[in-house]
Amino acid sequence: MVDRGSDGGKERRLLQYYVAKKDTVLLRLLGTCDVNVNQLRLGMLVEALEDLKDSALKIRVTDTAGSKSWCGTEWRCHKYDLITVSHKIWQYLLAVQSPQERVQLASNETLCEQIRSISMKDKVWYRCDPNKHSKELAFVRYIGPVPEIGPGYYFGLELLESQEASKTCALTKEYFICTHWNAIFATVNNICPYKETDTVSSNIEKTLFSKGTTGTDHTNDIKKSVLDSTPAILLEQFTAFDDNKNNNRESVNMLKERQKIAKSTPENDVNNLAKNLDHALFKSGNEKNEIKKFSKIEDKEDLMVGSNVKVLLDSDVHYGVIRWIGTPPGISPGKLMAAVELDDGHPLGTDGTYKDTRYFHCRPYKAVFTDIEHCSHYENTKLDERLALTNNDNFGNMESSVIAGIVRPISVKGDLESICGKYRGIQGHHNSCYLDATLFSMFTFTSVFDNLLFRPPNEKDCPQYEEVQRVLREEIVNPLRKNMFVRADRVMKLRTLLEKLSSVSGLTSEEKDPEEFLTSLVAQILNAEPFLKLSSGQDAYHYQLFVEKDDHLNLPTVQQLLEQSFLTSNIRLKEVPSCLIIQMPRFGKSFKMYQKIQPTLLLDVTDIIEDSPRQCTVCGKLAEFECKECYGQCGVGLESIAFCLQCLEKVHCHERRTNHEPKKLVVPMEFAILQEHCPVPRLYLELSAVVCIETSHYVSFVKCGPGSEAPWCFFDSMADRKGEQNGYNIPEMVPCPDFPYWLSEEGGNYLTKLTDDRHLPEHAKRLLCDAYMCMYQSPDVMMYK
Repeated sequence: MVDRGSDGGKERRLLQYYVAKKDTVLLRLLGTCDVNVNQLRLGMLVEALEDLKDSALKIRVTDTAGSKSWCGTEWRCHKYDLITVSHKIWQYLLAVQSPQERVQLASNETLCEQIRSISMKDKVWYRCDPNKHSKELAFVRYIGPVPEIGPGYYFGLELLESQEASKTCALTKEYFICTHWNAIFATVNNICPYKETDTVSSNIEKTLFSKGTTGTDHTNDIKKSVLDSTPAILLEQFTAFDDNKNNNRESVNMLKERQKIAKSTPENDVNNLAKNLDHALFKSGNEKNEIKKFSKIEDKEDLMVGSNVKVLLDSDVHYGVIRWIGTPPGISPGKLMAAVELDDGHPLGTDGTYKDTRYFHCRPYKAVFTDIEHCSHYENTKLDERLALTNNDNFGNMESSVIAGIVRPISVKGDLESICGKYRGIQGHHNSCYLDATLFSMFTFTSVFDNLLFRPPNEKDCPQYEEVQRVLREEIVNPLRKNMFVRADRVMKLRTLLEKLSSVSGLTSEEKDPEEFLTSLVAQILNAEPFLKLSSGQDAYHYQLFVEKDDHLNLPTVQQLLEQSFLTSNIRLKEVPSCLIIQMPRFGKSFKMYQKIQPTLLLDVTDIIEDSPRQCTVCGKLAEFECKECYGQCGVGLESIAFCLQCLEKVHCHERRTNHEPKKLVVPMEFAILQEHCPVPRLYLELSAVVCIETSHYVSFVKCGPGSEAPWCFFDSMADRKGEQNGYNIPEMVPCPDFPYWLSEEGGNYLTKLTDDRHLPEHAKRLLCDAYMCMYQSPDVMMYK
């Protein structure tokens, strides 16, 4: 981790990761334990928090057995009792159950280095039993967490020979695509790195990795066995796109023909087999001529990045868009290859990588890299036929189908980059960014607003209620969740309905704000139950922060502003909301009360919920009174005005507080009875999205899944443009790995010292300086809504 505050700030220390190599006694430095757990046991995993003197470390212990006894504690441990491992290996070891196997693997530095280098699509050996020598070849299709199985990182494998279904086979379908064979999740102790010099014995391996062998080198029995047992897709998987081999494409076609012929040839008819193989050689030559003929439809010099093309793959025509043109390393100089993002995908496709190098981002199995000679422009009639647009606007050639039923929100597990890139999200059109950013934030990765999609109509709803709900659900939300793309004409259909049915005008063409869209769709047409119920008797769909500017506050947080606003307005929330949309103290692009505002990742709403148990700000026990005049005097925020009876009397003995007028709080009867046995609970909401505005254009930062560890992305519905006046906007999603840092205490310390916002990275500047609306959610309340 690199220090972003290089101007005088200390370099932030990287956590070190270890495995305990023997049982040892620890010295507790912080926290309490409900049982005696001061012995670090063999194979336990620890993180170093600080390097102490005399070769000692301050550590935190992770108990893979699931015990909570170590939570919230810190310990002193000697370095010599630990084995250092990298963070990646540490994550792999979390999933290994046997302490002895964790230590054995961590002690083998060479093996750890080899395992660290394993990446997606690599070949590995899989051992069902680590203690046995039997192994089988597999492909790595996924690396990352699988919470359904347990903690740590797992390898998702595609086994080439095993035919028995594993216990995790059904679960693997949620994480990766397995084209032909058995799929399994494996821990690192079941994995052995594959070396090119490894001896291979199976028929499949002989076919895939033999070089320079001909049909005459094997007996007829072996020849037929190999051809019979090798799927056509596997024959291509190791040869397609390898342009260093001059006869590559011919070899692929010949192998495919051999397979077909072998299956249809009697076992004892060797002569016929030889004749058929000769015919296969002749036929593969004809297929190559067909490719050349296909490529001469028009001049290849007209092709460029963004061109709509059709490409010949395995004698089949596929359609797509060129994303990159060039000569990758290892290819003959001067030979151009095209990276094509296909509309329909292909079993041999990638996510935009070629030979472990990324050239662009797209969904898995959508990208193919091929000789540019194999690509040709669309005919115009074919393009018009495929788009079938409902108006004369140009929205590009991306498909945006109608999807009925229920589609769950996306939950990213593993690499966020696999779903990011251009043509991701909702396409912008005619000042639609206010709506695009809001819809993307509300529905892509969370279900907190899904009741809007499925509530049955009632007598109070307008006649077009079901049509609006259907368009929102089946033409926008479902395609967004399933295909990660919604074309602008689908959104225009919703905008047209909103303008026709609501009191908000200009929704199809003019610049609007997100709250106007929420009023139109959620309040007036879908007639949804208000998200917020206030103690004043009012209901609301979002909360506008009303505060007086504090000139001494350089970097206010949403937590501070929310509590200040509730105190000033003298209101409370009657219940914990499933979602809380907070509008910053600004008015569009014209006025901002604060130059920068730091959104709060975990919003504490304990003190703004009416009649909710609260803590005494002095002693932490159950509060019975509230004194608004004490705000900020005995602590910070609304927490500083809550007192138990004893502390209230003690604090108000001071002459400056004798004229205060405390108010008695309502304590729930059931909690008052149990207060001696139950700590006062804190109530939190999680930040799920931040909608930002800069120079009339709305964008959003969105959390890509549940939990605090979920990654964040940046979405812009008009990130780029194809063509001029008659062109179309290209939406884009970009990973934001630094998002949590800018909202952390460490990031806040850096920001308070920063004198010129122009020194901020682009995304940090948009997040902190342009925040317009923050969306929060309660996972607990969501379950009951």
